[in-house]
Amino acid sequence: MSSVTLRRSAFLALLVLVLALGLAACGGGSSSSSPSSTSEAETEEPTGGETEPAAEEEEAEPESEASGGGLAEAKELVAPYIGQPSPFPVTEKLKEVPKGAEIDYVDCGTPICALFWQILEPAAQTMGVKLERIKAGSSANTVGPAFDTVVQKEPAAVIVGSITMELWSKQLKELQEKEIPVVTTGISDAEEFGIESPQASNANSERSGDLMAAYVLAEMAGEEANVVFYETPELSFTTIIAESFQAKFEELCPECSVRIAQVGVAELGNTAPNTVVSDLQANPETNVAVFGTAEIEAGLPAALKSAGIEVETLGSSPGPAELQYLKEGKSTAVLGFDLPVLTWTLLDQAAREIAGQELSGPEAEGLGVLQFLTKEDVQYDVSKGWSGYPEFAEKFAELWGVKG
Repeated sequence: MSSVTLRRSAFLALLVLVLALGLAACGGGSSSSSPSSTSEAETEEPTGGETEPAAEEEEAEPESEASGGGLAEAKELVAPYIGQPSPFPVTEKLKEVPKGAEIDYVDCGTPICALFWQILEPAAQTMGVKLERIKAGSSANTVGPAFDTVVQKEPAAVIVGSITMELWSKQLKELQEKEIPVVTTGISDAEEFGIESPQASNANSERSGDLMAAYVLAEMAGEEANVVFYETPELSFTTIIAESFQAKFEELCPECSVRIAQVGVAELGNTAPNTVVSDLQANPETNVAVFGTAEIEAGLPAALKSAGIEVETLGSSPGPAELQYLKEGKSTAVLGFDLPVLTWTLLDQAAREIAGQELSGPEAEGLGVLQFLTKEDVQYDVSKGWSGYPEFAEKFAELWGVKG
């Protein structure tokens, strides 16, 4: 299978990425659906002659921070992600290729896990390792026995995607005692279980939240921003992104307004557009809508147009549908995520841990490839989705010292 075909398959299925990762990941955190009180507290009327100068002084200080340091910091944060992708995650050549080694891939049973398998197969062929698929599902009565099989087989390494850590923590300890490397993706709080450099985990979500907050200030509404962030509480990573977004946005622009609203997982692909429209109608001052998952945006442009609502939008991890909206000018911007590069990175990490080679660069931090995209960036056939590094297969082959 060619790398072009891989990219097409990957991105046609990218719409399910966020939903599947979130459903299978560890439990989500709590979030607030009430607006931030920052701007309300700072705009109260002074109550007396002696307090009025102090009130003016308090108002002047955050305004100066927002228009000076905050805005400058925001522009600096997003600059590396505009017009080009973030750095390729792997920075050093693999010192020893584990030719012929068996690496088990534990399949969580969702579409995204099936997609990971499809992308991993040619990666394993390129590296020259034996990749075995262990179907575990995501329920307690199937995950445990599947991991028992893995422990008994004693492979050279194990790759796991989107399976709640608590369901296999016992077997994880057994694997760790046997010094068998375990690589994960899409599992929140994996570090707490001793996983080294978990990919697409908390660090990646926190970075996304920080970057999206900075982008709204630097490239969209500036200091006039009145923002709503839509999270899906059942998807734990959207809560992490939301909390990071709100904290960073309030830090960068204390005078701006930001609130968190919720769209339930059962509404995705169904009534989500109606929920967003109703929320915006109830909060007409909102001028920027940010989405923790691209699934919320499915069908939204038509719903906004029908309701006569004009609002700038910023999506996350877009699939072909969201990229088409962007191409047609029906949305403002998205933060693209490179799925094929992430998947090949999982195998690269497994090989390095087998060899005892220390990870470096973004791979060591669990950070995937991101880039902010606008209409000008997607003037191509978006059915193939987006990749920051279209020749990723060749790049990995070179890093591994093998023929692609």
